[in-house]
Amino acid sequence: MLYALSISVVFGMILSFYLSAIVENQNNLIAQESFLYAQLMAKVTVERRSDKVAGQLRFNKGVVSYQQQDKLILVTVTLVSGDRYQFRMLTGSP
Repeated sequence: MLYALSISVVFGMILSFYLSAIVENQNNLIAQESFLYAQLMAKVTVERRSDKVAGQLRFNKGVVSYQQQDKLILVTVTLVSGDRYQFRMLTGSP
């Protein structure tokens, strides 16, 4: 009886560790996906801004605001999920 109880406790600990690792991995993948969406939206915004100094674009995944300062473009991406990312990108013009 004691043997069965100790085996079930060890099995429960292993299962708990495994499940927490799976959940942590899934959360990491979701965070990476959000960052990649934000990065892609920022790059598309810089390409499509048509030489305006400041503006805003809406995508199905969120809203992108940009402002040009000298040769830098400051891009702020706010995703539908509430995540917010900021990027500083160089303009291609001399």
